[in-house]
Amino acid sequence: MTDKNKAYTALLGALVADAASLRLHWIYDVDLIDQIIEQNAGQTTFVPNEYEGIPEYHSARTTGMQTQYGETLLLALQSMQKTSGLFDIATYQADFTAHFGPDGPYNGYIDRPTKGTLENIANGQVLPSGIDDDQLPALSRIPAIVATGQSGIEDAIEITNVNTIATANGHVFADLLNKVIKGDDLSDALYASANSAHHSIRQPLLDALASPETNSVEYGATTGRACHLPMAAPLMFHILKNTQSYVDAIETNIKSGGDNAGRSVMLGAICSTAYGVASIPEKWISATNAASSLKDICAEICTESL
Repeated sequence: MTDKNKAYTALLGALVADAASLRLHWIYDVDLIDQIIEQNAGQTTFVPNEYEGIPEYHSARTTGMQTQYGETLLLALQSMQKTSGLFDIATYQADFTAHFGPDGPYNGYIDRPTKGTLENIANGQVLPSGIDDDQLPALSRIPAIVATGQSGIEDAIEITNVNTIATANGHVFADLLNKVIKGDDLSDALYASANSAHHSIRQPLLDALASPETNSVEYGATTGRACHLPMAAPLMFHILKNTQSYVDAIETNIKSGGDNAGRSVMLGAICSTAYGVASIPEKWISATNAASSLKDICAEICTESL
């Protein structure tokens, strides 16, 4: 059975990491990221929206809020509150439409998988409701499923992403998080999960672990920094291999640019679990919107599900 404390830590770590990434999300120029950090007195996380070069994708959101990735995970937890801690696809799809749809409370960027999923659900396509897409939204719900010890990873992925590469990567990161929650050493878990990955995605993961380059910001030029999992997954493995703490991993991920927020959800879940809840800075938790409410939701879901 999953340890409740580790499950709670994984969920909280994922949500905080996502919020920390909001303002420097989707900047592909890593030199510009460095310049903004320098202007912000060296602070990498929770950057205010006042620096030249920050994209307009999240102009409707304020520092401390979730990106659409964190919103997706948080919505999964809120949906699970209605079903005694169980992840129910039909309940989640209804909540997804109500939240991200045109009349919903979410005010922010709508990515391609979310838009396509909303269209499919509106047209009665629900099993599955996702579109053919290999991007990072496929991973956003996984911490909720794994942390609470539930099955149905593929079904959760296919709510937004019906794609063999997305599914293969989803299973890898679910396996990795599960190993770390159960107490496996992170380095050992990385190699084990990479070696057991589907052949279509295995080698880039192993290459990331074997690379002599230890600077993940530099390695991002090799993998690419975009939203597609063939770029994101090896970069995430490289970051996990070459950082030594939750803070180090999340800050390195932000500095690596591109879709850093998309990568942050799984990175935050894995690293917080590997290094412990105390590794998440209290000032980061406090800087995340509705921190007390987020803690309560994470604790409630772990109590009900485990």
